[in-house]
Amino acid sequence: METIFTISDLNLRYDQNQVLHSIDLNIYKNKITAFIGPSGCGKSTLLRCFNRMNDLIDNCYIDGNIEFANKNLNEINPIELRTKVGMVFQTPNPFPMSIFENVAYGPKCQGIRNKATLNRIVIDSLKKASLYEEVKDRLHESALGLSGGQQQRLCIARCLAMSPEVILMDEPTSALDPIATLKIEELISTLKKDFSIIIVTHNMQQAARISDYTAFFLLGEIIEYGKTVDIFKNPKNKKTEDYITGRFG
Repeated sequence: METIFTISDLNLRYDQNQVLHSIDLNIYKNKITAFIGPSGCGKSTLLRCFNRMNDLIDNCYIDGNIEFANKNLNEINPIELRTKVGMVFQTPNPFPMSIFENVAYGPKCQGIRNKATLNRIVIDSLKKASLYEEVKDRLHESALGLSGGQQQRLCIARCLAMSPEVILMDEPTSALDPIATLKIEELISTLKKDFSIIIVTHNMQQAARISDYTAFFLLGEIIEYGKTVDIFKNPKNKKTEDYITGRFG
């Protein structure tokens, strides 16, 4: 199976506070990988390593190695990397502009000015994000008028407009109601044929429903990693079993 990220002996600390300890992990192409574990165990910190967002934190120190598509991550221009590795955050964060302009923003920043090209990118991205039919008659209205679930799908469309290879999702449904959550989960499942997806989630049922692989984190270490069905039905480590059965966390 083809890997998209290979992580070897990764350690990360903020000043003297070590957050990640000796992480070794392969992330597979066109699969959904879920990171689960209690709050503060390093899931989101590792997620931010994949597009070098931790570079923006002054007191963050990283050693070890991450390869993206067989290239050392540190040798890739971070702006180019963040084009290929898009991110969707916990709380929907549409720009205070029209639905159309939200999706067109990234391509415009890349220098695309042709109206027909932008139109095609916007419509295609909204369709892939399962949002186009709901907003096609109000593309030039403010994105802030959308519901929370629609705003999150718009943020996914905005990410897709950049033609990434990987989509990072940091608890993308934690601010949404169950119906909106289901729509996002269905969308994520359809996207994996074109993208590799890594999702941080506190919702273990969500990880079990949509992911192919699951990594269980505890105190900055990966306790267990494997196929989701094995992690949930036949965990090898007692700590994993205790967490997924609700004995702690």
